[in-house]
Amino acid sequence: MGGITGYNTDTTLKETPVASNGHDGDDSVTNEYPVIIVGAGPVGLLLALQLAQSGIRSVVLEKEIRLNDAPRAIGYHGPIHKVFEDIGLYDQIIHDGMPSGGYVWRTLPIDEEVNGNKIRKLGKIIGTNNMGRRNDDGSYELGKYTIQLAQTELSKLFINAAANIGFSETLWGHQVTALDQDNTGVTVSVQTMDGVNKRFRGQFLVGCDGGRSTIRKLLGVRLHGHSWPERFLATDVLRTAPVVPEIPVHFVVDPRYWAVVTPLETVEAGKPGLWRYSMAVPARPREDDDDITNMPLTDEQVMEPEYVRSLVERQVDGTIGGDFEVVRKSLYKMHQLVASTMHRGRCFLAGDSAHINNPIGGLGLCTGLLDADALHQTLKIAFSSCKPNKGGTNGINGTGHNGNGDWGNDPRSSKAQQNSKLPAGKSVDLNALFSRYSMERRRIFQNVIHPVSSGNKLRLHVGKPEDVAREDWYLGALRRGDPEELKTIHGSLWEDWRTDMWKFQSSWLQDSKDGS
Repeated sequence: MGGITGYNTDTTLKETPVASNGHDGDDSVTNEYPVIIVGAGPVGLLLALQLAQSGIRSVVLEKEIRLNDAPRAIGYHGPIHKVFEDIGLYDQIIHDGMPSGGYVWRTLPIDEEVNGNKIRKLGKIIGTNNMGRRNDDGSYELGKYTIQLAQTELSKLFINAAANIGFSETLWGHQVTALDQDNTGVTVSVQTMDGVNKRFRGQFLVGCDGGRSTIRKLLGVRLHGHSWPERFLATDVLRTAPVVPEIPVHFVVDPRYWAVVTPLETVEAGKPGLWRYSMAVPARPREDDDDITNMPLTDEQVMEPEYVRSLVERQVDGTIGGDFEVVRKSLYKMHQLVASTMHRGRCFLAGDSAHINNPIGGLGLCTGLLDADALHQTLKIAFSSCKPNKGGTNGINGTGHNGNGDWGNDPRSSKAQQNSKLPAGKSVDLNALFSRYSMERRRIFQNVIHPVSSGNKLRLHVGKPEDVAREDWYLGALRRGDPEELKTIHGSLWEDWRTDMWKFQSSWLQDSKDGS
């Protein structure tokens, strides 16, 4: 099997007593699963759901005791919509989120006086990406728009969907402390919130545990790239918008107060709604200096309620000094980093564990979700490549899936998932298969996500808005509106972002040793 020997398809859940690991009074056990997923963010939870839908059991280990509700990723584009459709949640995600036909670039809001009242109006539009228009029934064409939904809400949908299937469970307050792998599987040591020590054994392990990934560190894999000097403040704000433009998602272009503004739900003018204001953190000018001389703020100073409110007030349109509530806030550093590999032995990395990019444009989580999608295909190929057991199944919980990869005609399955039969006389070189997953996802980060997200960020603050509007190549292309030019520019995010692992089968298929 391509260098990974002793491959075992027996995926029945077991609990086997093992020797004490040195903590008196602890009843340590080895809990066996086909796949161990570390990290209950949306990437790990999507993978667990997809595996469950394919009849592959998994456990998700999460060190926190609940979902993280801090303001984080919210935008989902293009190919991710097809993944949502494949898993049967597309309609629910649209219902819970806010669809938008595109996004615009604006200057800072403008202060005016109207009938003796001081008001703040949205800034001038200097660029528009009109990705799609609503159909007669109010819907958008699949993939031709963006969906805004807080990642916590998306995670809840994944958890509930997986729970209905029953092939996955999430264990909260379970922190991985050690990892060991051999030719037949991976063993992790885990400590619970109440100090109990456990051991889990799986055939494969996936680290989806974020930018500070414990799994990545235990594997000895390093991140490479650079960090940005700027910090980024994300806030969820409850407010009543006086107007809601046709395209409400906008980027504020300004050297000092650049920002990204988007609704988190379907909003209406004159009614309270939740919005995300993600903003640059400018250094505070010295009060005794006419020139703006930077005096960096500490993280604690940035998070002071008055300072947070002052940043939000610069971006909120409506009556100046009007009422709004900052519901949540988080401060982030920004990076452009990628792991040297996303695969080592029987262990994999996905999402922020494997790569980190600045959040402008909403590419980070989308890329992580597509990692999960590609890894689901990879693991499904690995499991389905094994010969059936005597009972006619391949050992995956008696689902009836045969060893030639015939997984039935599940309407939730993508074309790539349905096209899963191995050619006669061929078997899978698992090392080659796993390496191809790593290479393809790293290629996409390096050739697509890194340059596009870097360009998105720099476009917001490299110059005065009028100069950026006139000189930036991307905004110039939007002004020209040439469909073929825009298709070329956006093509990588529509056509090359999602990975079809079967497309690369020539690189991981080998002649079967027994001729079967």
